[in-house]
Amino acid sequence: MAFVSERPVSEVVDSGFDLAFVAYPEALSRLPVSPLWSFLFFFMLLLLGLDSQFATIETLTTTIQDIYPKVMKKLRIPITLGVCILLFFLGLICVTQAGIYWVNLIDHFCAGWGILIAAVLEIIGIIYIYGGNRFIEDIEMMIGKKSRLFWLWWRMCWFFITPVLLMAILVWSLVTFSPPTYGSVLYPAWGTAVGWCMIIFCVIWIPIAAILKIVKAEGNLCQVRVQKRCHSLKSCFPWQCQEHLCCLLQHAFSTLRCPLIGFLDQNTPLVVASEANLPYCVLVRR
Repeated sequence: MAFVSERPVSEVVDSGFDLAFVAYPEALSRLPVSPLWSFLFFFMLLLLGLDSQFATIETLTTTIQDIYPKVMKKLRIPITLGVCILLFFLGLICVTQAGIYWVNLIDHFCAGWGILIAAVLEIIGIIYIYGGNRFIEDIEMMIGKKSRLFWLWWRMCWFFITPVLLMAILVWSLVTFSPPTYGSVLYPAWGTAVGWCMIIFCVIWIPIAAILKIVKAEGNLCQVRVQKRCHSLKSCFPWQCQEHLCCLLQHAFSTLRCPLIGFLDQNTPLVVASEANLPYCVLVRR
């Protein structure tokens, strides 16, 4: 395209929506059997959008199921349909006459920074709060014991390389921040403020949820609350923790509908194997 139009590549191909909906279609129109390649290209975009929607819907419905498992078990289809309808109405603003400006504003603030900030908080929470060595022990409990040499590269990435790179990218993005524009149109100050509100609304729930968990925990803040929320999975595996075993069994009974005969006492279940290798509880009330 640059050769045919006798212009530099930077003037022919631009990033953003023009690249997908202007530059690529024009390039495909110059190929042999151009209708076939154009169909395959836009069909790929359609599948990409559907895949993104599946991931978004499953994330929302799974969150609802974790909070209200009984309600979600009975009303999974209506709730999923309701989430889809809600997102549909929220997206109508993007197909109005000013929709391209809203889409560009969302893309400018939320597409990159939301994932970047979430990744920074995730690496801090797992490696430096929960503990990288505890995390490795949990993985070894599932895949088996590995040598120190095996974990050397992962420790370097989790403890140093990944946090440094993520923080460097985040700081550089903030330092080099420029107000959003679409073509030659500069967004007003209130538009930039709306963009900042959107990205804050996306990531603020992570620290809010962490603070609520710590506040609701019992005991001293430093010695009990954080430690109780950050205990190793290995120290509370079913055969080492009766309380955790009871929770797992209750979840299994509600999910698999296994017969719940009873408990040995209010907190200690007695497990026996059935012919189908499913857990059963024997309950003897006091």
